[in-house]
Amino acid sequence: MFDSKAHRIAGAVIAVGYIAIQSFQWFVFAQLPEPLDPAQGLLQGAAPLNVTRAVLMLLSFFGLIYLALVACGILYRRRPAMAIAAFLGFFTFCLLEVMLRSVELFYIYLRLPAQYLAETDPVARAALLDIPAVFGAVQYALYFPLGLSWIAGSLLLCLGLGGGRYDWLARFAFGLNALRLILRTIDTYIVGPRYDALYGELYLPLVFLTFGPIALWLLLPNEPRVPKNNDPA
Repeated sequence: MFDSKAHRIAGAVIAVGYIAIQSFQWFVFAQLPEPLDPAQGLLQGAAPLNVTRAVLMLLSFFGLIYLALVACGILYRRRPAMAIAAFLGFFTFCLLEVMLRSVELFYIYLRLPAQYLAETDPVARAALLDIPAVFGAVQYALYFPLGLSWIAGSLLLCLGLGGGRYDWLARFAFGLNALRLILRTIDTYIVGPRYDALYGELYLPLVFLTFGPIALWLLLPNEPRVPKNNDPA
């Protein structure tokens, strides 16, 4: 069902849209000044430009669920069990992202700054300033299973695809994404973090290198790959 031409085009549009949203996020982060203290950082979260970024990022994960349905629907024709497992990985990733970014948007960015400005007691104000750090610690912990679920979905698609003429584009994209996430997980939770600055610089280019080929794969005709001599596929 989700491997039809209409769904493939819609999935490609979502992939391009995700690149655009990530590019906008990159732009917003470049525009916002580095906060001088926790209070400035808290109030900066409520800036219209940042709130717009947060809304778009939250909505993007609903789109990624649909994109995962399309990609896994294509894999389903070839390897049904692997497709279902891959979708469960992507769905877990998107579900956790939606939960975290909803808390971040509606509480950390929209409600907490207003509470801080309305509060007059210095002790209560200081307590409010501690909340973003607590949220950051929870986010750090949840990003471990979140990352593992995205790695699992990406690896399964990379390994399972191959029946279509242009499936190599998707295998490259999902393989690159899995490699990026594996290295990031090792750096963050095992040896580091040591390469945050490098990861920050490479993040947007890697988004283009991942979702660009996925969009192209979905738009190109999906004729079965012609097997070469002695090629069982």
